Amino acid sequence: MTTGKPNRLAEKLNADLETVRSDHAALMASQLEIFRSDFSGIATSALHTIETDIRLFLSDSKSELERRSETIRRWLTISPWVIVAMVSAWIVTVLIASWFWTGLMTRSELKELGLTAIEQSRQTWVTLDPNRTELKTCTMARTPIICIEIKEP
Repeated sequence: MTTGKPNRLAEKLNADLETVRSDHAALMASQLEIFRSDFSGIATSALHTIETDIRLFLSDSKSELERRSETIRRWLTISPWVIVAMVSAWIVTVLIASWFWTGLMTRSELKELGLTAIEQSRQTWVTLDPNRTELKTCTMARTPIICIEIKEP
């Protein structure tokens, strides 16, 4: 058995459901539009920040490069002779230190072996410590030679 009341109720429910659907769709469209505008603002702000940072970085890099270039130009125009003098002084210092060190090492090694070097009139004489050294005749490759035997202390 059917009556007109259920049809009206179904129509009313369908109309209410359609109103809810349209309200929901409008709300979703409104939220989507707000999201789009917010996201667009965020993206624009981020783009502006990135552009500003890149511009500042390039400006700072350029000014730093110009400062360093100017310093290099100044050094190259003013101080080639200073650089040559410093390098020459360094080489001379190393040579003197090397000569001094070699002299110390040679003397101490000779002393450990019981020998004494005496330099006179462009000649070097080596004297033996009689308690530690002895001159002998040795044979090397079937040839007799004079050699020094060093006794351990």
